[in-house]
Amino acid sequence: MKLPDELRQAYQKNARQFSWVFPLETEQTALAIFAAGEKAYQGERFFWQTPKKDFALVGFGYETILKGAETETHQLNNFLKKEAATRFQNMSISGTGALLFGGLPFDTEQTPTEAWGELGEGWFYLPSILFTFSGSRIYGTLNFSGSSEQEVEERWSTLVAQFDRLLATCEELPAVAETKIDKEEVAVTEWLQAVNETVAVLREDGPLKKVVLARQLAVSSPEKIRSNQVLVNLMAQQQNTYLFALEAKDTSFIGATPERLLLGTKETFATACIAGTIKTGQTPEETKTLGAQLLQDRKNTGEHQIVVERLAKELAKMTTSENSIQAPIILENRDVQHLYVPISGQRKPGISFLESVMQLHPTPALGGEPKELAVEWIRQYEPGSRGLYGAPIGWISGNDDSGEFAVALRSGVFAGQQGVLYAGCGIVADSKAELEREETKIKFQPMLRGIGGQV
Repeated sequence: MKLPDELRQAYQKNARQFSWVFPLETEQTALAIFAAGEKAYQGERFFWQTPKKDFALVGFGYETILKGAETETHQLNNFLKKEAATRFQNMSISGTGALLFGGLPFDTEQTPTEAWGELGEGWFYLPSILFTFSGSRIYGTLNFSGSSEQEVEERWSTLVAQFDRLLATCEELPAVAETKIDKEEVAVTEWLQAVNETVAVLREDGPLKKVVLARQLAVSSPEKIRSNQVLVNLMAQQQNTYLFALEAKDTSFIGATPERLLLGTKETFATACIAGTIKTGQTPEETKTLGAQLLQDRKNTGEHQIVVERLAKELAKMTTSENSIQAPIILENRDVQHLYVPISGQRKPGISFLESVMQLHPTPALGGEPKELAVEWIRQYEPGSRGLYGAPIGWISGNDDSGEFAVALRSGVFAGQQGVLYAGCGIVADSKAELEREETKIKFQPMLRGIGGQV
């Protein structure tokens, strides 16, 4: 395919950065395309799919990488504004073009463990090749730059060839594969002690109302833990979740999270209040009974109400319409059930999407209440550090300041045959340490199934 005249004309008008967006007809799925890039783009891929499976992104290659301090809110916003002002883009369609995909650290004052590689302090990139699945439509995007017309033509030809090769090498996805996984709980004694100390403070009826304490599970596999296979397994097992994978060199962060943090279109903002947990049953009837118990459980409904009140208050600052709050319903996943309340409203003019994301993070479902006190408590008492766990992961477009971020739950970070899974639970005044430990074991299950393949 030769260089389009529009791109040549844009170069002649002094454009040096380009995003070429085009409709695509293919029978391939987003996951099949992601898997096709394993050899050529290992460590330079991302995958994102919404719970309803009506929107997916697959990215390959690094046009630009932003990491560490470069992922601070003002830095990301400045980058996106500059891109929108200087980059030529032939079509403006949500979820296409020069968007950024990545994840932020839960706490910038924590030092991530070595397991996180380069991801742990924040990692975003603008992909060279992007596939966008939006409803029934599919789009391709080629992002590139060139300082001479010859360089523009060469880069165009290279990307077109790479794009075509990805589609041509798509194969049937592997079946769900079972693998024996060795696992070891990390710092259990320290974590139980932290829970007990937290409960003691919460019972004093001081300003601290709730703290979420996370813990880790170290896992190892006889073979390399591959993003492709984990996503195949999760897609078969974990309904009603955001599926994501973010790779940086030898490190992969993968998860199946049920929790939206913020969806932003030009007109609306939407978030979700998720907290309170109970297992699923062995039969649909038992699952329904357990769900009914969760709706009546004082500890869990109180924990969930803290989340609802904070998110409703924060969203009211960002929206113009009055946000009606419905009664909690059950959000059912393969292994766990949660209390769930969605909230949305009309977006106020001039409100930054990314600043709004950070205003919501961390929600009481991942940090606690009040926010600043809870984060400081976590910093001091929670064993280890979270890296990207429990933090915003998703995408943002500078063209219309839109995007979507989920909370990176039910997730793990992997390199080679090793990995670390994360799970947390909300600690309130009547929490009991061993019961909270059992709750985290339930929350480890989705990713254990994901890497082990057990349906």
